[in-house]
Amino acid sequence: MKNLLFITLLTFSALSFCAEHEVKMLNFGADGGMVFEPGFLKVDVGDKVNFVAIDVSHNTESVEGLIPNGATGWKGILNENVSVVIDKEGVYVYQCTPHIILGMVGVIQAGEPVNKDEIMANVGKITIAVNAERLTNYLAKVN
Repeated sequence: MKNLLFITLLTFSALSFCAEHEVKMLNFGADGGMVFEPGFLKVDVGDKVNFVAIDVSHNTESVEGLIPNGATGWKGILNENVSVVIDKEGVYVYQCTPHIILGMVGVIQAGEPVNKDEIMANVGKITIAVNAERLTNYLAKVN
């Protein structure tokens, strides 16, 4: 019984220390037009990221093949807030589906970047016509 109580308290303590982060979906921000702000975010596994639809016609969607193996991906609906719990260590690349061509992308690093080499090898899966350097700049912050 004492072990069960200890495990319950330990689990509750771990959950209570998970942080929440906010990423805004914007038409204009510090990095230019059609951006997530911040575009790069470093979190801990178990943290929650709240994507907030400040401006209209945006969503957030993880990019298949550009998140850690076994991680839970997400796909938000246009104009709606989305909350995501980051469940695996590594690098996550996400996009705004209607504005990916304009470079509306973001990067989340959870813990150690255990999949960075895989991300770098597969980053060509995303076609960006304008602001292509944005993704490169965000990935350069991963360490």
